Amino acid sequence: MKKILLSLCALAGAFAASAEARPDLVAQVRAGTCAEARASWWGFDPADATAPLQAALTSGVARLVVDKMPSPWIVTPLKGASNLELILEPGAEIQAKPGEFRSKGACLLSFLCCTNVHIVGYGAALRMRHEDYMKPPYEKSEWRHALSILSCRNVCIEGLTLADSGGDGIYLGCRGAVHRNVDVVIRDVLCDRNHRQGISVISAENLLIENTVMRETFGTPPAAGIDFEPNHPSEVLKNCVMRNCLAVHNQGAGYTTWAGQLNSSSEPIDIRFENCTAFGDRSAFNFSTDNRRGRNVRATLSLSNCSFEKPIHARAVNIRENPSSATSVTSVNCRIVTTNAVGEEVVTPMNETWQKIHLPLSSGGTPPIPHLGTPDLARAQVFDDAPGTSVKLAPLRARNIATYVVYANAARTLHFKGHQTHVGRYEPGNKPIVVTDAKGKKLKKIPLPEFKETAFTFDAPAPGFYRLSVDVGRVAFCLTEADAPVAVDATEHQQGFIGSVGSFWLAVPPKTEQFALYASGEGGECAHVFLTDPQGICVWDRDNVSSWERAVVSNNPPPGLWKVTTKRPSQGVFEDVHFDVAGIPGFLFLSPGKTWSCR
Repeated sequence: MKKILLSLCALAGAFAASAEARPDLVAQVRAGTCAEARASWWGFDPADATAPLQAALTSGVARLVVDKMPSPWIVTPLKGASNLELILEPGAEIQAKPGEFRSKGACLLSFLCCTNVHIVGYGAALRMRHEDYMKPPYEKSEWRHALSILSCRNVCIEGLTLADSGGDGIYLGCRGAVHRNVDVVIRDVLCDRNHRQGISVISAENLLIENTVMRETFGTPPAAGIDFEPNHPSEVLKNCVMRNCLAVHNQGAGYTTWAGQLNSSSEPIDIRFENCTAFGDRSAFNFSTDNRRGRNVRATLSLSNCSFEKPIHARAVNIRENPSSATSVTSVNCRIVTTNAVGEEVVTPMNETWQKIHLPLSSGGTPPIPHLGTPDLARAQVFDDAPGTSVKLAPLRARNIATYVVYANAARTLHFKGHQTHVGRYEPGNKPIVVTDAKGKKLKKIPLPEFKETAFTFDAPAPGFYRLSVDVGRVAFCLTEADAPVAVDATEHQQGFIGSVGSFWLAVPPKTEQFALYASGEGGECAHVFLTDPQGICVWDRDNVSSWERAVVSNNPPPGLWKVTTKRPSQGVFEDVHFDVAGIPGFLFLSPGKTWSCR
């Protein structure tokens, strides 16, 4: 008898797609005699279908079909439930209601701590209103996701288009004490024109993403096709596989992984990319830990048969901030395809294992210039116009962390001034400035100045070089005055500044054959960057630098101080800008009268 009733329910549903609400069939669902239902049984209002669709989603029915109606299902935020097979008919569309979703975290469809969820939507879509959320009355946000999966288990998403969100197409995040999603499959999905990412993976174990396209993400950084980015050390990226996927024309990277919030207590990262392609993204593949803070993240990323094609800037692949030998990226049968200055296609094979890459793997046909790493400072020649006299420093706001190298001409007290600077609404950092000697021995911890310029000192026990390590978290730090030669240390990694109009200087040693300066904004953030030689001649002038660009100075450039200047761009937002140096030591001097030179 139960089988007969189920068959009658299915038959009734076949004739109810465009009919009025069917409370008689809804009653059968409530009685548990119908395992399959149609959303239209609860009714359909072309102006606002939230109430009937929400009731259907939480009705307890095992299989729910969202009908293709004459117009989209216009809704405010919806919540899904466990043990649900959700089928969107071809042509069906669930669409965000105009003027709604004012909350920064309002998502179109969310599943919170659910199990056994299967969403099928071949030819169907979840669609929001991307352009609306980029202007008033909406507050700036990156969390208005089309589909949010939080701490769920046994989830499958197939055939669905997720478009025009105010955040991510799909967000795999966490809620409460359950710090991972487990057993998730994303297959045959299109993520189109989303605001922050096509897909964000915050925490997942046993994740398979295959035959999926992530295209034309634009709006707020990272603006990637897909971003693997845990927010907490307890979150995981374990047994994650991307297979036969395409990232195309994204404002940010095609595929990016940032593990800056993980540490030595975190489970090792394990991500595999198989037969994946990036085409026309800002960069193709990025991977970064924050191991220069001593976090010792363990990770293995493998790439096989991947193709990274026509990146917008020269750095197709970026592997950085990652000195730990416990972390590596291995590529087999992969390639980078770029176009050189005369329009010829350049193919660079990738069959290597790296701990870090600071070089562009392909640079428009120009041979890469090697990074020199940390030089032997014992052989440095110091130049100081007025030893022991304090001078104003270039007002460069170092974002998050920075290491300053200083020189003491004698055993004496060194004097400085500095302060933190606001970034958004983030709280000031509270970690002390750590002073170490040339051998890495800690000499002193100095209370970190907050948002007011503050004087501080330390006693150098002998002449020589010392380091001041600063970690201000999400805000920025500006060293404003010093009575000794001082430079920002970018010898082993790039250095980021935020909203800084000013200059720093590079010391080009004698007999240098060539060197390179790299500059990049971030997403839609830009800067105007100049490089000036020791005679005051500008040799490189780039406005609106948003992606990695490089100035190459060849043919035995004149030794001396080369000035790098940043100012506001003519277009875009002036915020984060990053610098890297190759071919010469990566010291960014903050005063031209107090420097040193070394090879």
